[in-house]
This record gives sequence, structure tokens and C-alpha cells, in this order.
Amino acid sequence: MRIISSFLCPVLCVSLAAVAADEKPGVIPEKLAGLFAAQGKDGKPTITPEQRTYFDGLNDRLKALLIKTVEAEVITRPEHLGTILALGLRPQKMEILLQDNCILCHTDPEVQKPETLLTLSPAPGKTPSHLNLQDFVDDVHFLRGLSCAGCHGGDPGSDKLEHSFVKEWPSAGRDKDRGWILSFCARCHSDSTFMNRFNPALPTDQLAKYKDSPHGKFLLEARDARAPDCLSCHGVHGIRSAKNPLSKVYRKRVPETCGACHSDAKRMAGLTLSDGSPMPTNQLAEYRASVHGRALLERGDLGAPACNNCHGNHAAMPTGLSSVSQSCSLCHAGNASLFDGSKHKQAFEEHKWPQCAKCHGNHVIAKTHDSMLAAGQESLCNKCHQQYAKDNPECNATATYFYTSLAQMDQVWNEFGVTADRLAMKGLDVDPIHDKLNELADSLKQARSHIHSFSKNDFQRAADPGEKAVLGISRLVEEAKAEYRFRQLGLVTTIALMGLVMLALYVKLRRLER
Repeated sequence: MRIISSFLCPVLCVSLAAVAADEKPGVIPEKLAGLFAAQGKDGKPTITPEQRTYFDGLNDRLKALLIKTVEAEVITRPEHLGTILALGLRPQKMEILLQDNCILCHTDPEVQKPETLLTLSPAPGKTPSHLNLQDFVDDVHFLRGLSCAGCHGGDPGSDKLEHSFVKEWPSAGRDKDRGWILSFCARCHSDSTFMNRFNPALPTDQLAKYKDSPHGKFLLEARDARAPDCLSCHGVHGIRSAKNPLSKVYRKRVPETCGACHSDAKRMAGLTLSDGSPMPTNQLAEYRASVHGRALLERGDLGAPACNNCHGNHAAMPTGLSSVSQSCSLCHAGNASLFDGSKHKQAFEEHKWPQCAKCHGNHVIAKTHDSMLAAGQESLCNKCHQQYAKDNPECNATATYFYTSLAQMDQVWNEFGVTADRLAMKGLDVDPIHDKLNELADSLKQARSHIHSFSKNDFQRAADPGEKAVLGISRLVEEAKAEYRFRQLGLVTTIALMGLVMLALYVKLRRLER
């Protein structure tokens, strides 16, 4: 029988009516008052002013629960009380904590050893990281009432504090064969009826997907402890929502989480890819240098793809020839559609090349540039055409045509942009020119995308509006220059006329003087 008693928040047999009858409102019982008054070796109160202020702000129910734990001698030391108050929990969390003898016992440094003590300040190298108390109370399970007993078994409301482990918890060898963790977590996460009570949107097929993944087979069939399990990616006590920046599966932290294994040469030693080559360990380094990695990790663009966008989550799979293009097409749908209708699609399938990755790479995807199409022995297109299209000169000619057209439009856009700025500084209206420049930029963007059709006709249809915009810009620039010359001529004429008038006045004045 699954033990989920802590979901129900069992209490420590607290009777608020009894507490209210025994204690006057606002009066602190003697034992609790003694803890508040206790002083350390330095002569200062053990309970800090901030912790006391937090206690004073608790509602009557929480104060009654805390008083009860002190009266029952579950909390007997000021340091223990200070740890509880230092958390500064919201009422809902504090109520769960004060009704759980497991937590209260495991936060008492007088009772617990370092390896079993939940602490706010873990000792480096001595206290396991999963015993961080702050992480524990921030766990998504804790907020929903699932505390120690939900996983470890036992009754958190009992004073005996017996460790009655659930049946999925092995009595020995837990670190050597970690396959038990899957069924352990799946007790709840594979039960749709049970999970619907807490988060109906959360899928319940994670275990089924994992079993069919390379990770799952490596763990369950090869029984290799290096394979990742649920805890490897989600953590132990500090499990947080994927939307929480502190979560190990938060979008920006996914590369780091995957890289913890895949960048470890020692951990990957002896593992091979499907073609028999050694498993690489440079994926994370390449991703960080890629256009995707910089967008996600440096600019904080959460829409940029991480490892799981291409490889999946629980059903993590090595990308195949078809899955590569399908992954890329989720974001680059227009380019994927153009490629699917091109002749290159057929050639790629015949040679069994990964479609997008053949030209752009996989983890170290660089920002695209028109020079990728340039002629030359080392150009991207020429390398492939020299080997596979020697008898078809149209291939290189088409690539050259693409590059020449794009280079010309890009050059015109830059030059006219500078010209428009200069004309604006002369006081001329350049808004019509900027409108045409925007049309040229849109057409240039479309033409670059239509390279993936590998068709001159399709490319030219996308480039035509840009070429028309170039003609329009040329006309507007000439008109603006002509207007400026006209203004200059008008200014010179005006100055000349003003000079003649002033000269005539001067002559007239001289005559009047004589």
C-alpha cells in the first residue's frame, strides 16, 4: 500500500481549544519564553531580533502549534527553534512543517548526525547537498503536503518516529542498481487518477517513455549506474517546477544538467555512438559557442532551443536523419517547407545525409552568412558539388547566382542607408527612402530563406520586390539630391538678392549724405 499520509498533513494531536484554554492570549509559556531568553557564549540572545519578529507576526494557529511542539519537548534548544524561525516560511508552509515530526527531528543538531541533519548552512564536504533545509521546504512536493513520510514511510505525527520504508525502497545496494528509483517515483507519477488531484496538466507517461529511451535501456537492461535516473535531472529534496530558475530542468539550466554527464570524459568512457565511434564529450562546449547557445545562455532568450528540444526529455533519443529536420522545422518551418520541395531533398535522402545538419552543423551551429554561398574551393556549396555534382555545372552556377544577388542587395541596402542618414542631416525628408529600405530588407530576408528551395525561379520571385525597391530608392535619392541642389540654388539666389539690396541702400545713403 502506497504511503502518502503526509499529503493529508497529519497533525501532532494539537487541540487549539485546549491551548487557548491553558494559555492567555499574548502570553508566552515559560518553556518558550526560556528559549527566547537564552543567550550564547557571546552573551547575545540566541534567537535573533528578526526571528523574534517573525514569531510575533505568526497567526494564533501557528503560534499554538509552535507552543505545542515546545511543550511536548520536540523543540528543546534555542538553536533548534532559531533554525525553524529563520526559514521565514509563509503560513501554509509553516503549518505543514510544524505538524511533521520527521522534519522537526531532523533539524535538531543535538539529535542528528551531520549525515542526517537538515540544515540551513550545510558544512562543505560533511553534509550531503540534499540535506539543505531551505531546498527541502522549497520543494514542489512539500508545498503540496508531501514531506519525509511520503517517500521514506512512517507516520510524521507519531512521537516514535519509526522508519517504515515503502516497499519500493531497497534495503541495500541502492547506489549500485538505481533502477528502483524509476518505480519509486512512478508510484505517484504514473498514476493519472492520483496525479489529477494535484496537477492535472502533468503527464503520467514519463516512465513508459524513459524505458524505451537509450538512457532507460542503459539503466534497466545494461544495469549501468552511470545512466541517468529521475534524481539525476530533477534532484532529491530540492525539486522545483521547470519554470523556476533554480530548477535543474529550467530552460537555461538544461544544457548544464545534460552536460554534467555528457561533458564528463570519465563517465562517457567506453560508450559509443550508433556507428561505433566513441561518445563525444564536447557537445556542451560547442553548444555554448553556437548561435542557439549564445541566444539562450547569454541573451536569456527562453525561446532558443536547448538539448531537450532536439533530443527529447524522458524519451531522450539520439537524433536520426528524419528527426533532425523535424526538430529544426519546429522553429524554422518556412525553410523546412522550402527544402522539402527541393531537388536537394532527394539527393540528401539518397546519400542518407542529415538534412539541416549537413550544412549548418548540430551542436556548434554558427550564424549564417551570405559568404557560405560564395565561390571557391573551400566554400560550403563548392565542396559538396565538386564531389557529387561534377557533371552538373548548373549546381555551382546556381549557388553563385544566389550569392551575387544577395551580395548586391545587401551592398545597396547598406550604401543607401548611409546616404539616407546624410540626407536627413541636411534637413531633407527621408521617410519615403526608409520605407523603401524596409521593403528591401524584407525582400532580402525572404530571398535568403528561399535559398533552401535551391531554385532560381523561387529565389527570384522572393528577390523581385527587393530589386524594385532598389529602383525606387535610387529615384527617391536622386529626387532628394535634386531638391537639396534646388534649395542650395535658392539660398545662393536669396543671398545674392539680399546683397544687391544692401548695396543699393548703401549707395542711396551715400548720395543722401552728399
